Amino acid sequence: MSDRTFTLLLDRLRSIASRKQRFSYDVRGNSYVTSDLVVAYTIPGEGTPDLETVLQHALDHDAVVSGHRDPVDGQVRYSSCRLFTDLHNAMVFARAQGQGSVYNWNRWSEVKVSEPVV
Repeated sequence: MSDRTFTLLLDRLRSIASRKQRFSYDVRGNSYVTSDLVVAYTIPGEGTPDLETVLQHALDHDAVVSGHRDPVDGQVRYSSCRLFTDLHNAMVFARAQGQGSVYNWNRWSEVKVSEPVV
């Protein structure tokens, strides 16, 4: 991907984040994700990753970037995500990534990750 295309994607994602409380965007298909289940990857490193790191991770993996505005400080938190159509596999992946929730776009709600049944 050229530097110009990468920069345009960054600008598009920042523009979307300024208008929406929460979004998921397919960066390869240049379209919003409006259905199914979204689970964030854990990106190695210290602290909250910046948008450039998240976008690069998304392009290397499943090409979905999500963002949500933190109600406490108003900052947008970005994450590289993977889409699922069934809750079981989404929960398994979320547990493996150390995530506390799965976002269900079909119901516009977060689903807390349950502990595995032993």
